[in-house]
Amino acid sequence: MNFLRLADGLISVLFEDEDIIAVDKPYGFNAHTNDAKADHGAAIQDGLIEIFEKNRGAPLHIIHRLDQTTTGVMIFGKSAGAAKKYADFFLNRQVKKTYWFVTDKKSKNKKFVIDEPIIHKAKELEAKTELNFIKADNRFELWQANPFTGRNHQIRIHAQAAGLSLLGDEKYGGSRFPFLTLHNHKIQFPNGIQIESKPPVYFENLDILKDSVLTTVYFEEDRRRRLFKNAEDSCYRVVNHLNGATEPGFSLDKFGRELILNWHRDSWTPENEAAWKKISIELNMPVWVSGKDLKKKIGADNKDSWSVKDNAGTFEIRTDILTSPGLFLNQRLQRKWVTDQSKDKSVLNLFANTGTYAVAAALGQAKEISVVEISKNYLSWAKRNFELNALDMANVKFLNRDSLAFVESGLNKGLRFDLIICDVPTFFRREKGIFRVEKDFEKLLSDCLMLLSGNGALLVSTQFDGFFVDDVRRKIIKVQKDLGIKNLEINLVLPSMDFELPGEKTNLKSFLIKMQPS
Repeated sequence: MNFLRLADGLISVLFEDEDIIAVDKPYGFNAHTNDAKADHGAAIQDGLIEIFEKNRGAPLHIIHRLDQTTTGVMIFGKSAGAAKKYADFFLNRQVKKTYWFVTDKKSKNKKFVIDEPIIHKAKELEAKTELNFIKADNRFELWQANPFTGRNHQIRIHAQAAGLSLLGDEKYGGSRFPFLTLHNHKIQFPNGIQIESKPPVYFENLDILKDSVLTTVYFEEDRRRRLFKNAEDSCYRVVNHLNGATEPGFSLDKFGRELILNWHRDSWTPENEAAWKKISIELNMPVWVSGKDLKKKIGADNKDSWSVKDNAGTFEIRTDILTSPGLFLNQRLQRKWVTDQSKDKSVLNLFANTGTYAVAAALGQAKEISVVEISKNYLSWAKRNFELNALDMANVKFLNRDSLAFVESGLNKGLRFDLIICDVPTFFRREKGIFRVEKDFEKLLSDCLMLLSGNGALLVSTQFDGFFVDDVRRKIIKVQKDLGIKNLEINLVLPSMDFELPGEKTNLKSFLIKMQPS
C-alpha cells in the first residue's frame, strides 16, 4: 500500500525568492517526518518540509528548526547551496530573531537581559536573550524575546530564569494550559530580507485566553490560517475539535464567507451564544449553528442557501436541510484529483449525493458521466450544480437509481468505466433490502472493480467508524485475490491538512485503486 498525498492549492507561503521559501509554521508540526512510533499500516504524519516538498513537487532543505510547539516563520532552502548560505547566517549570528510569548507570571521589570549558559547533551553552551515587556491585562502578559544565540529551548529556559515562564510550558515552570504560547514573529537577514508572521489573535487580545471555547476556536483557526493564507473565499475545515476531554466536541467549517458550526454537545448555553457572537465578529463571518434540536444563525441575514468556490467548481450550499450542506470538505483534494484525471474518460459517480464529484469530472472534460443517486432531491441538486458551472450536460446521465442495483445491472450489460467514484454510505435502504457497509462492502468493492476498464481507477471511501485503514486495505487485497487480479495499485489517500493536523484524526478512509497492465 502506498501513501498518497495529493497537492493542495490552498497551501501557501509567507515569502519566496530564488533561494528560499518562508512558511508560516502551525502549532504541532515537526520540521521532519517522525516515523519512529508509527503503527504498521498507519499513515505517518508528514513533517512540515515533506508537506511542502510534496505540494510543490521539488526538494527543500532545512535551514533552521522550530520546536513542535512554536508557531511562526520557518525557512527552507530551495537548493543545498542556498540552504548552506542561510544556515551560515544563523551560525555566524547575523540573523535578528524576534519572538513573542505569553505568560501568566507578573514582573515589576519591563526588560531583562539573560546571559546564562544552557546545558545541552552534557555541554555548557553560551546563551544570551533579551526580554522586553509589550503589554498586559489583569491576568496575562505579552513579552518579546530576542535571542542572540540559538540554543535548544533557549527562550523557554531564559524566560524561566527571569521569572516569566511561558504559559503552557510546564517543563520550565509554566502554568498548565492546552498549548504552549511561543511565536516566531520576525526574522531579519543581513542581506536585507525581512520576513514577518502575524501573531495569533490571542496574543493581540489576551482576554480570549480566559475562555475555553474561544481559546479552542482561535487556536485551531490559527493552525489552519497559517497553512491556508490565500483561502478567504474557499472552503475548508476551520476547527476539528470533535473529541473533547470531558464532553463531545464540535467542528467549524468555512463555506466561502460563511461558517457552519456542527455542535455535538447536548446543550447550548447563553455563554456559548456570547462566545460565538464574539467569534463571528472577530472572523467577520456569520455562523450557522447546527446541533441536536438546534438550528440558528449568528450574524448577518438569514439566507439559507448560497454558492461557493471549491477548486475549479462552484457549488450550492444549503442549511435548510438536516443532513449535509451539500459539499463534503474532507474530500476537497479528491475532487481536484478527479478534475485533473478525467479528460476523455468515462466516469461513474455512485452514491452521487449532490453531484460534486460529477461536476469535478465534467470540469476535467470527461467524455461521458453517469450520476447515480437514489434521492430525487439530491439528484435535482446535482443538476443545479452543473447549471451553476455552465456545464454541457449532453453527455451526462442523471440516474435516479439505487447505486448497487445500477452496478449489478451494469455488470450484466457489460458496461465498463475508466473512473469510478464511490463514496460508500454506512447504511441505506435499497430498492430491495438494506445495505450495511460492514457486511456488504466487499461485494460492492468487487463489483466496482469488475466494472473498470483495463487501465481504470476506483476512488472509494468510507467514514464507517468500525473500519480502520488496515481493515479496508485487507478487504481490498482479499477482493483482489478472489477476482484473480494480478496487478493492482493500492493507494491510501492522505487527508487534507485541515482535517488531520498533528494530534487530530479523521474518520474518512479514502483509497485510490488502479488497475495495472498484466
